[in-house]
Amino acid sequence: MRIVVSVLAMLFGLLHMIAAAAQFKSNDPAARGGAALMLTGSVLLVGTAVAHLAYGAPGDWMVALSAAVCGFLPICFAAYLNGKRAGKLNPLHHIIRGIAAALLVIGFALW
Repeated sequence: MRIVVSVLAMLFGLLHMIAAAAQFKSNDPAARGGAALMLTGSVLLVGTAVAHLAYGAPGDWMVALSAAVCGFLPICFAAYLNGKRAGKLNPLHHIIRGIAAALLVIGFALW
């Protein structure tokens, strides 16, 4: 199960790296700032997922906390800011992203 959680977290991070790369093409400095935040969170999340896959132990709360604070929080916040800035704030989209992030953090903590 640890492999599944780590791979899903890596895919979550890689998907948001692609989204951040698309935002870097914008002429709006606020969009590029949000993209930098999202990219930073994505890189840290992928790194945490790799560390969890290689060295993780069941019940490792420090990895879960690291993933939540350094990875998922910046990604979700940057996505929210991007939607708000563009005027296309879709609450359901952000709720689903938040639920996926919370489930992955729980997965990190349990497996």
